[in-house]
Amino acid sequence: MDIRHLRHFLALAEEGSFTQAARREFIVQSGISASIRALESDLGVHLYVKGTRPPRLTAEGRALVPAAREAVRSFTAVYDAVGQASSRLTGWLRMGVFSHVEHLVPLAGVLSRMAVLHPDLDVTLSQLPTEEMLRLLRVGQLDCAVLSAPEPAPRELEVTPLAVEPIVLAGASGHPLGRASSVSVRDLTDQRFIEPPRYWAVRTDLDRLFRDAGLRRRRVFEVDDWGIVLDLVAGGAGLAFLPEAVADQGRESGVWAKTLTDATLERRVDFVLPRGQAATPAARTLRTELAAVG
Repeated sequence: MDIRHLRHFLALAEEGSFTQAARREFIVQSGISASIRALESDLGVHLYVKGTRPPRLTAEGRALVPAAREAVRSFTAVYDAVGQASSRLTGWLRMGVFSHVEHLVPLAGVLSRMAVLHPDLDVTLSQLPTEEMLRLLRVGQLDCAVLSAPEPAPRELEVTPLAVEPIVLAGASGHPLGRASSVSVRDLTDQRFIEPPRYWAVRTDLDRLFRDAGLRRRRVFEVDDWGIVLDLVAGGAGLAFLPEAVADQGRESGVWAKTLTDATLERRVDFVLPRGQAATPAARTLRTELAAVG
């Protein structure tokens, strides 16, 4: 039995889509299908109900999921053990990251150096919402993540702070608040806002800010991409709270940025990995490298 077939089986079971499973495993969709057929041939059973969309596991398929996870985990542990003994990192590093962090954390540069020093290490880098990354870390489907960790951090996870960036209020050149010498939270009541989704850490902070102030705001757009948020702000669709570096990109389009006089908003960038022996050698090495350049 090929361990890759088990990996591909798990990818389809966990993603629920041939497209997403193929993207996760960096292969074509036909490769996922071929792996499933080979695994079914080895086991002599059907693992998925034929012709169902989305793919639905048979009883045998459901029974295989926990065993397959343990097999893949054990297989990775073999490479990790050998890698530790020879000071080589091998196997897979599965990492999550949220958007627009490269200006704060030189992630690509550090990962590039690791790739040169450890050519047998393969990396899967996925851009995901913070809540989803935390969930995947807890269940062992991510080895580490760069995100804004909640406070207090979950006990099973270890958090290393990397950077902090101000969150600023941004608006189009024609918005009245752009001419104000200062802006407080109370100046924002009933304003139109363009905001990230509820599962983003910044959105949680914004909801808390307005709730604590007892104020309302009108959410006219909910967007999961900072670049699109900035474009909407520049077009006059509403105000937005943006990471400072993102807001700076809009100055040529007439976007202004201000800090609130009575509240401090920040976006923290943390490196998070499982605590203790659950952390892989590659994740621990990456944490050390990022902390050193932070």
